[in-house]
Amino acid sequence: MEVITPEGFRADGRKVHEPRSVRCCVGSAGRCDADGYALFELGSTKAVAYVYGPMEAKQRSQMLHDRATLTCTLSTASFATQSRNFRGRGDRQSQERAMWIQQTFENAILLEQYPRSQIRLFIQILQSEGGSIAAAINAASLALADAGIPMRDLVVACSAGMLGRKPALDLSREEEQAGGAQVLMASLTGAKKVALLEVESKVPDGQFPQLYDVALAGCEAIAEQMRSSLLDHAS
Repeated sequence: MEVITPEGFRADGRKVHEPRSVRCCVGSAGRCDADGYALFELGSTKAVAYVYGPMEAKQRSQMLHDRATLTCTLSTASFATQSRNFRGRGDRQSQERAMWIQQTFENAILLEQYPRSQIRLFIQILQSEGGSIAAAINAASLALADAGIPMRDLVVACSAGMLGRKPALDLSREEEQAGGAQVLMASLTGAKKVALLEVESKVPDGQFPQLYDVALAGCEAIAEQMRSSLLDHAS
């Protein structure tokens, strides 16, 4: 696959610093009993998130006296990928990435405002065409905001990777499979503070700063659209 044409275009027609189109849907409008709901689409990649809580912890082992506990469950629908392999919440890779998301939001949510309580976050990837974990984080961030749970800042995620010798923003599934170095970033965009940084493959010398800058700029661009969606929902 030709990753970048001589004119500087990717296979899907984007320039290297262009994210795919973003679509956000916040609030269930009574369609479910969750306290917070959001659907986030990044191109053809789709993720949905449900938030329950804050609620009283059902088990004493889940209770902390000075703050709330947060749990995160991540799964991928059986129809989300071309291979049709279902990754339930017991899948090892799903568990690892759910832990990434949980730790990211533990640092972002003001958990100390809800002692002896529990917040439960459920995320499902409905379509996986690249950037699925970034979409999952963004769906979770919007759902938490919809539930009225206070956070230090809006958490926004984006991926970046090397296409040939050029750093590119928001990789598609085909670009992820091309084998170049990749990073996943989640940031508290107002403070420009990185909340999560995962390197998906070995990054050659000199390429990491480029990928870092591109991913951070991508987070800021997506954040504008997420904030606009929240404002529209609030009004």
